[in-house]
Amino acid sequence: MEEKTSYHHIFARNCCVRRIARPVAEDFLDRYHPLKYTNCRYKYGIYISRQGHEHLPEGTLVAVATFSGPRKWDKEGHLVRSYEWVRYFTLPGTRVAGGMGKALQTFLDEVRPDDIMTYVDADVSEGQSYKLLGFREEGEKEFGNGKRSLKLRLKLVDY
Repeated sequence: MEEKTSYHHIFARNCCVRRIARPVAEDFLDRYHPLKYTNCRYKYGIYISRQGHEHLPEGTLVAVATFSGPRKWDKEGHLVRSYEWVRYFTLPGTRVAGGMGKALQTFLDEVRPDDIMTYVDADVSEGQSYKLLGFREEGEKEFGNGKRSLKLRLKLVDY
């Protein structure tokens, strides 16, 4: 018999997204993300800001999203500022419905990037959560150890 995983379901409408300091992001990701923390420029926390049907108290940090600084290149006379979505992770056993979209929108509003790219472990996911946010698959990278990553990109300006 297959064991069902029990999740706390939290709605993003009951959360707020705000910038967080490196120690907060680092502690959260080192604790919960399989690849741990890695250096990044923009760090956001998703916090429960009002009670809905959640089983966690207000003020609980339930997810972290991190983004790189810009990488700039000239594309046919247009300067493109591309950022990488480096990490997104929730508390174990927690699903924040709409959390990725809310974190992304906060980043878009604050930074105004031209495009955002990310990598997804192809052995774990096909990037559906990112694709629902408008990211398109751009390629695949294979590593010597048999691992694969999908490269996804969200173009926000024409170039």
